[in-house]
Amino acid sequence: MTDLHANPIAPADDGRALLSLLSPRSVAVLGASDSTIKAGGRPIDYMRRHGFAGAIYPVNPNRATIQGVAAYPSLDALPAAPDLVVISVPGSEVEQAIDQCLAIGARGAVIYSSGFAELGEVGAAQQRRLVERARAGGLRLFGPNTQGLANFANGAIVHFSTMINEEAGQDGPVAIVSQSGAGSAIVYGGLRRNGIGVRYMVATGNEADVSAAEVVRAVLHDEQVRVVLLYIESLRDPQVLAQAARLAHERDVPILAVKAGRTRAGQLTASSHTGALAGEDALADAFLRRHGIVRVADFRELAEYCQVFAGGQRPRGDGVVAISNSGATCVLAADAAEDEGLRLVEFDAAGTEALRAVLPSYVSARNPIDMTTALLGQPQIFGRTLDAVAERGAADMIHVGFPIGGEGYDFDDFSQQTGRFASASGVPVVVSVNQQWVAQAFRRHGVPVFDSERAAMRALGLLSRYVRGRAAALAAALAAPPAAPAVSGSASQPTASSTTTLDEVQSLAQLAAAGLPAVAHRLCRDREQVRHAVAELGLPVVAKGVSASITHKSEYGLVRLGLDSEARALAAFDELDARLAALAAEQGVEHGGVLIARQHKGAFELAVGAHRDPVYGPVVMIGQGGVLVEALDDVQFLPAPFSAAQACDAIDRLHVARAFGPVRGMPAVDVERLAAMLVALGDWFAGSDAGRACASVDANPVIVPRGDAAPVIVDAVVVRNVASEETDR
Repeated sequence: MTDLHANPIAPADDGRALLSLLSPRSVAVLGASDSTIKAGGRPIDYMRRHGFAGAIYPVNPNRATIQGVAAYPSLDALPAAPDLVVISVPGSEVEQAIDQCLAIGARGAVIYSSGFAELGEVGAAQQRRLVERARAGGLRLFGPNTQGLANFANGAIVHFSTMINEEAGQDGPVAIVSQSGAGSAIVYGGLRRNGIGVRYMVATGNEADVSAAEVVRAVLHDEQVRVVLLYIESLRDPQVLAQAARLAHERDVPILAVKAGRTRAGQLTASSHTGALAGEDALADAFLRRHGIVRVADFRELAEYCQVFAGGQRPRGDGVVAISNSGATCVLAADAAEDEGLRLVEFDAAGTEALRAVLPSYVSARNPIDMTTALLGQPQIFGRTLDAVAERGAADMIHVGFPIGGEGYDFDDFSQQTGRFASASGVPVVVSVNQQWVAQAFRRHGVPVFDSERAAMRALGLLSRYVRGRAAALAAALAAPPAAPAVSGSASQPTASSTTTLDEVQSLAQLAAAGLPAVAHRLCRDREQVRHAVAELGLPVVAKGVSASITHKSEYGLVRLGLDSEARALAAFDELDARLAALAAEQGVEHGGVLIARQHKGAFELAVGAHRDPVYGPVVMIGQGGVLVEALDDVQFLPAPFSAAQACDAIDRLHVARAFGPVRGMPAVDVERLAAMLVALGDWFAGSDAGRACASVDANPVIVPRGDAAPVIVDAVVVRNVASEETDR
């Protein structure tokens, strides 16, 4: 067995060394208290009550003993260097405490103290000094502004939440990782009330050093962890979380995440909470989906939906069977299943006959299955119905609804049968009930319980999407290794003064060289060139004034459409040439000539683009295009590189994609060709020298036809880094 405590910790470790700090063999508490209601007293109380077998060193110069444990006047008076030091002193004393930790050779510190980055730049500067000191000496920091961490397997409870008093700790398959201390405790309480044990509970606070992503990666090296629950307000190191997600998928360990700060108000609140910048939520959503991380809404959903993931059963597909003794419950279950994108299984003739053999003659043998009140007099119907469904192998998942239970219903037997069925068949089963005593009966047998049909089907929907997302993420990881991590700070996001905007002709040429479908065009500077362009391109054509100084040409009257004759093309050239000359004289804009391009008509206008996000790195965008792109807000993002399957998935999530299918004799849009264009853009932008030299790409519109014709980029703006321009010269 690997000794997790053998090697010193370095920030670049793969998580195993950090895992050792979550399993310390000795803990010192600086600012220790006799009072078990104070932050400095709770960890000592919790560790003693939870059977921590390691050394506990209370540090307080005013006490000989604390809570019956010998105390020490200072850290340098300890008999041995502790693995972990809990720092529970005023913020002004933390720097001195860090120096003391370094002097005695401690390996990690948990900083309860607040008053750092969450208060602004002065606090942030102090926080940076802590990290510089700690890293120079190989000391890892949790916090500051953290409630701490807990290991319920070995009893190292240095988390000061009172929830640990209210809900008894029990080792289990779940790791909770949260940037919020209260959030970690809320999820812990919800899990314990649902009968689920917790192995780790870690609150990362301000993340001056150790991040939530690092902790996720670390706990995944513990083979007893089967589910990770994550709460984040910001993501400072997405590449580490991407690595963690890949490790999780290799082990089939789901990561469920709440990413807070969806709204502008939420982002501002997050910034004041942990000193974090929440960032663009749409990009966070795309990143989580890209890496197969299941996103849920809040703490309650983390604890509730964890039930269906912790059992280990995985559906083979999206087919669900609903069973109840209530017709209304059957109807609601059917609605909820469709809302979640699940398929109600249709039984074949043999399956229907098998159900008819166990159900009352007046009951319809179809899905959802209504056992009716006949279950009161014939309780064996329930078990036989489960068996009949299992024998056909048609159900990927099963929902059982018991809206009301009372005298005559043997829920001890029903719950036992359900638990036994789920274990034997491997089919995920969820139950919706409204009475706590009924819920407890099912929980005793390991069956996930929800308080409504919608919540139960939501759980199955998330589980089904996890299975698909895991497969897609693994396939994408094998096909294309992750892009180089983004560099935080201004270096990764060029400012306006460090970039140059290419004109449309240069931009189209850049994209065409990348293998993207740029419109056929010619740059014309005189009427003779216009005649040649019309002859080569064919009619109709489009004429546009070219200037790197102007990105929105229509606002300056620099676009002419539907030119169906040479004469009209020549007239348009004359107008645009004169217009550019006037703008050059009046405003100093560049006169780059007139572009003559083949005019394309298609069923849809989309916008496609790429940019470099300071957190998530290279990102590709697709959405409804044209002049209303911002107003329609129908956009999806893809962190690059990505697979064709992931591109198709993003396209399918567009609202406009509902119209991509065949309509009234017209063929469907070739989504695979559109996806191939996105993949090519992502690969070029993230993986080639020419692409990495670009700060952004904006292709709008992209004309998308029905049938098997390719999409065409008819307008584009590429922004390049100035350093790249100089290198090219």
